[in-house]
Formats: sequence, structure tokens, C-alpha cells
Amino acid sequence: MSKNILVVCAHPDDSEIGMGGSMLKYIHENKPIVQIIFSKGEKSHPHLKSSIIAKTRKRESKKVAKEIGIKETIYFDLADTKLSTKITNKTKERLRNIIQKYKPQKIFTLPSKDTHPDHRAVNKAVLEVVDSLKTKYPVYTFQVWNIFPENRPILKVDISDYFNEKIRIMKQHKSQWFSIYLQLIPVFLRAKLSGIQHNCKYAEIFYKAR
Repeated sequence: MSKNILVVCAHPDDSEIGMGGSMLKYIHENKPIVQIIFSKGEKSHPHLKSSIIAKTRKRESKKVAKEIGIKETIYFDLADTKLSTKITNKTKERLRNIIQKYKPQKIFTLPSKDTHPDHRAVNKAVLEVVDSLKTKYPVYTFQVWNIFPENRPILKVDISDYFNEKIRIMKQHKSQWFSIYLQLIPVFLRAKLSGIQHNCKYAEIFYKAR
């Protein structure tokens, strides 16, 4: 397998919230990151025009990706909050082709028990595609909303040197300022508690799904 890392998420800020520190560390270690974002995230402001929000979120996402050095971000541009019905066999085939093209050493995605239905839909699609492939790719899930650890095999990444930069890049999603600031305390607590458990200042924890 290659050194590539594949990150598959539902919304333009999921990866920075859930594994921003690990992405920064992997890039520093010369492990290229390819990112897939399933939805446009246009429903994050229900009182504003969806097309404007979608364009703004994509622009912010591209800016962050360029700043931190993500190799490629692939946008599926599906409807926000409707991924359970919008993810089709054609979508899964596209995902399958991307995995076979980049042959990632690790795949990261959202958890199956997440409170957000879009997150669960992405998890289901990723696992279905991975299970259909002859090559067995390791899949790990990252937390966006949950604080407390799960009782499953884990991968720990020490992000002590990257935590402050993770917070900075989260804040680059300026259109999401309210939800991002709501996330700051849970993100800090997750990283701090994980760090204490694993003898470092800050850590991100991933759960093995495959």
C-alpha cells in the first residue's frame, strides 16, 4: 500500500474537528492526505440561501486544505442532511474507484453511532465499499460530537505539537463560527483526556472499524 491517508467525511469541517491534529502530523511525516467530503453543508444556516452557504463552505474548506497541505479534496456535492437517501450505488462506485486509485494505508471516517444521520450514512457507505474490495484496508473512525471513549480497539495519535494549530484551522471555517465555538470545549476535553490516558499532553483517538 502507499503512504496515502484517506479521510472520508460528511461535511466540510468534520475532519478538522475530529482529526485536525492527526492530519497535520501525517502531513509533517510526508504522508499525503486525500479527503472526500460528501455533502455541501448548505443546511448549516437554515435561514440563509443554501447556494450561498454551499459556496462559502467549499471556499473555506479549500482554503484550509491549501494552508495545511492536503494533497487533494474531492467534493461529492450531495444534499446536506439527506445523505441516507442521496448516497447511491453510483456514489459508492465513485468511492470505490478513489480507494483503488490511492490505495491508502489507512482510511478514516465518521462513526456508526454518531448522533448526526449524515455521519452514520457516510460510515455505512465506507464500510460497504471497503468490505466489497479484495484488498483489506484498515478503517478507523473519529469522533466529532462524542466526548467519552468507546470500549473498542484504538489507534492513538499524539498531537501535542499540533493541537494549537488544529484549533486555528477549525476557526478558519468562519461561516460556522457558532458551531465551531461550541465544539472548542469538547475538542479540548477529548484531546486532554486522551492525552492523559496515553501519557502525552494531547491526543486524538480512533476506533478500528475494519
